[in-house]
Amino acid sequence: MKFFHPTTLTARLALLFAAAAILTFAAMGGYLYRSLGLQLELRDDHQLIGRIEQFRRILAETPTVQAVKADQHRFIDAATGPGGLVVILRSADGQILMRNQNGVSDLPEIPIIPIVPADKTPDAGSLRVWSFAPDRSARILSAWGTLGNSSEQVQIIVARTASDRMAILAEYRREVLGAMLTGAILAALLGYLVVRHALRPVRAIARQALSITAQRLEKRLDAHSAPGELQALVQSFNAVLDRLQDSFQRLSQFSADLAHDLRTPLYNLTIQTQVALSQQRSDEEYQALLSSSLEEYDRLVRMVESMLFLARIDNAQIALSRERLNASSELQRIAEYFEGIAEEAGVRFAVQGDGTVAADAALFRRSVNNLVANAIRYTAPGAAIHLRTEQSADATIISVTNPGVGIDAQHLPRIFDRFYRVDQARSQSATSAGLGLAIVQSIMKLHGGRVDVESIPDGETTFRMVFPARPV
Repeated sequence: MKFFHPTTLTARLALLFAAAAILTFAAMGGYLYRSLGLQLELRDDHQLIGRIEQFRRILAETPTVQAVKADQHRFIDAATGPGGLVVILRSADGQILMRNQNGVSDLPEIPIIPIVPADKTPDAGSLRVWSFAPDRSARILSAWGTLGNSSEQVQIIVARTASDRMAILAEYRREVLGAMLTGAILAALLGYLVVRHALRPVRAIARQALSITAQRLEKRLDAHSAPGELQALVQSFNAVLDRLQDSFQRLSQFSADLAHDLRTPLYNLTIQTQVALSQQRSDEEYQALLSSSLEEYDRLVRMVESMLFLARIDNAQIALSRERLNASSELQRIAEYFEGIAEEAGVRFAVQGDGTVAADAALFRRSVNNLVANAIRYTAPGAAIHLRTEQSADATIISVTNPGVGIDAQHLPRIFDRFYRVDQARSQSATSAGLGLAIVQSIMKLHGGRVDVESIPDGETTFRMVFPARPV
């Protein structure tokens, strides 16, 4: 199944659960193993000290060394204990009076160790570790015991090999390893089931995302059914879909507008040519046809050039050559450039304000030219078009204001869209392709600024270009 593939999130989390379980069990098992070893060692030490005290009491009831030899069974019975326990009695001259090794057959000669005096109670500090083989050791303790009816003393030696303690620890170690592996397997299986159940909302979101196609861009992911941790992701994805749908709609509208605007001059050229070819024409008529066709060709050329300009801006293929421009001088130069057209339209210019603007000179002039050309087109004869410069600490604002019929509020949000026209009566399609304001907006974005518009019906319309003082 694909869920068991190690690249899936479910499998990875299950393996992480297993690894966490192994580490947890290993840490706990190691701690308990060490604690058990210390407890067993402490138990053996207490047993050795207890044996010393036991044999001291028995010796106190025995009158002489000969009595110890004669009644060895009594001492052997007292020395009986768990495997690995060694008890040896020696006389003061070193003679072994009794030896019981409780299954320890290969124990070498007992080493010389400090002997606890008869009047002192042995403690843990009196114990010694005796290593008698590479992998074998014993805890050993030696003390004097006094016979009952004399001052004669007998050396008591008790030792306990670690074999039974090691056997217990080895068994415990196997149990811990078994529990650790079992716990890891259970943690992996339970973790897999828990994670798979917890990721059901993720799979549901994935199914919702798969249902979104180019024909169903209006559909959105259900943010309410997503877990809290995925809310931000779902909202971000829905925001991407919003932008994608908006771009797709704009692209569709742009394609339709482009086809419409290209069809009109091509249709005019086709009709004019067909009419001219329908019968013999005079030279003057052919010249008029060529002149009309030339106008249509010019319109197509301007449209194509504008589209190429916008495409280069969209793909960041235009490098800005910023410089500090005197805004007032630039606006005055533009007003002089349009002076002839303004006189024909019966309008005049008023340049106001002063300041500098950080911009590409050619692009700055082109954006202002587009706004001025629009203003001339929609300004009534006898009125004035105001070109203003406003300087602030963080921006330079260039505004173009003209009186006229104004723009309805419903058209303002789309006024900068490509090929968008408010209405056919104002479109002047013979001279405008509906790309001038779109070019202005693209130029401002390229400069890191913005352009906006305010319009009062049957009043003034103002376009403002905001150039940042510190270019982005």
